[in-house]
Amino acid sequence: MPNLPKDKSEKVNKVIQVLKTEYPFEGLLLCLLGALVLILGVYIFEGEHLRITFTQLWIFDSPFKIRVFSIIVMAIGAAAILVALAPFFIPGLKEMRRVSWPTKSLMYNHTARVFGFIIVLGIMFVLYDQIFRPIFNILYDLGA
Repeated sequence: MPNLPKDKSEKVNKVIQVLKTEYPFEGLLLCLLGALVLILGVYIFEGEHLRITFTQLWIFDSPFKIRVFSIIVMAIGAAAILVALAPFFIPGLKEMRRVSWPTKSLMYNHTARVFGFIIVLGIMFVLYDQIFRPIFNILYDLGA
């Protein structure tokens, strides 16, 4: 015999637990739908590919109101995309607060070291080229 909940509170807790569970596809779906709504708003705003011809409603009775409606639709689409992508960026922002950033003098020191290394490496490649070019020219002339 299956385990039945003893009372309604146990059943409600399980329902709430299922509703609080985050499903991996819902963020992707929200991002996709947000992108589609954003594109729809852009098409309405441009008026070239998609026109609103049902102008009996008060919200669509003037071109200005249609523009405002399209801007609202674009804002909803952009907000949906931001809400869908926020879980990816929030942990990074929290981690950025914990980072110990270098001081100005340390930054100048490290920048000078990097540029110095690049200059030394460039000089080394030029010297290798000057040293090995005659050897390779002799080998090419021999047919190797």
